[in-house]
Amino acid sequence: MKILYTAAHGGFARESVPLGGGAAVFEMLRATWPDVEPIVPGRATGRELVGYSEMEYAAFCRRFEAESTAAILRHEPNECVVLVNDISEGPDFARLAKAGFRLFTIFHVDVVAYVAAIYGRGWVAPETLVGWHRRLGSFCPDILQLVFQKQLDCVRHSVACIVPSPEMRDVIHRCYGSAVRVDVLPWGAPPATHTSERVPAEDRITLLTLSRISPEKNQHVLLEALLAWEQQGNLPRLRLRLCGEPAFMKGRAYAENLKNLASRLRQVEVEFPGHVTGQAKADQFAEADLYVFPSSHESYGLTLMEAFQAGLPALTLDHAGAKSLMRAEFGRMASADSFLPALQELVRDRARLFEMGRAAQGFALANPFSATAERLRNLLLA
Repeated sequence: MKILYTAAHGGFARESVPLGGGAAVFEMLRATWPDVEPIVPGRATGRELVGYSEMEYAAFCRRFEAESTAAILRHEPNECVVLVNDISEGPDFARLAKAGFRLFTIFHVDVVAYVAAIYGRGWVAPETLVGWHRRLGSFCPDILQLVFQKQLDCVRHSVACIVPSPEMRDVIHRCYGSAVRVDVLPWGAPPATHTSERVPAEDRITLLTLSRISPEKNQHVLLEALLAWEQQGNLPRLRLRLCGEPAFMKGRAYAENLKNLASRLRQVEVEFPGHVTGQAKADQFAEADLYVFPSSHESYGLTLMEAFQAGLPALTLDHAGAKSLMRAEFGRMASADSFLPALQELVRDRARLFEMGRAAQGFALANPFSATAERLRNLLLA
């Protein structure tokens, strides 16, 4: 049985652009499953993709929907299974199911929950938005259909939805009912293709963030906490390395906002190393004392697991990804209000940070990505 793997953010690995966790999982599964047949975009480059406006990205979604659907339909349904890496960018779920294809969809992001959290600022629950769409769907513009109708089609026509955390499963069931099959497969720690011996600076504490620069990644929460700490006084010597590049909608404007906030810090050294990969990423982990993961909305947290694997403890905000991974012995999971006190508690005890990092590393090594990849393959081919 052949596995067809369709991924809108797949095939751009050589470009080294900040496409996110979905692209990373695609590349890791391709490396793990050498016999998989990938279906990836044939026109846009990764660099173009991360620079699209909302309307440009919506047009890309529709193009890849048509391309991937046509590519799948060239196969016989009884000779393959389809793994879908996307929702809004996914193929025509209804058409493929009607043609007899078995579809499994990975929820790297619950698109409805993302819209509720980021654009709705958490004021409206995802299930409420789904209810509104059921009543008003025919009046929605296409960009909203890519959010609501595509996700509805996905859960209706997929054999199973694959999610990395129990919290995501619970949201899907609240939105679409408990009859929807949802399999929880946490991704685990990515393979460590590059390593570097830990060499934290002795004269300062180094904080590290590593993600694309985008509003939902919430790097401003850390900068604002550091500004508040400067006003309080009694800072230890701190350095912040804020790794990443602007990507997707509103990324560039948000990056300017972060640089303006950083320029107001007088006692904290702030560096913007850009998008780091390979050995450069391993070196960043090796020189850090604490990984800070302030995202407001994360389905899992591959970089968090990478930090654990490198022996770093973490400070996170409370979201689905952190809930599935964080333990008290690895660091702290904080609310927006408790973020600064949690940061102060952690950095004031460097020896404890080291012990937390060792515990986090043990957890990551016990949960490798390869084990999840094998479970997923068995699910697809059962």
